[in-house]
Amino acid sequence: MKPDEVIISKKEAEQISGIEYYKETFGRGGHREGSGRKKQYTSKKRETFDLEEKDVICLKDYAKKHKISKNKALSEAIHNLIRNEA
Repeated sequence: MKPDEVIISKKEAEQISGIEYYKETFGRGGHREGSGRKKQYTSKKRETFDLEEKDVICLKDYAKKHKISKNKALSEAIHNLIRNEA
């Protein structure tokens, strides 16, 4: 140890570095209200369907063209069918 160095406690070091403030302000891990990915759908149900190959290709092309998922494309198609039926 050099003559101009001083030994300080862990608590003093945390105060100087700002770690103590961080711990008091933000806590230590765990769930925080509003954190995480936001849900796009309220409920989902997994189903399996058989489609013609040309329909699968059309679905993939449509989804890629509009930059949406295949699930979202199918959902839009179903909503359009229901809307047009009424």
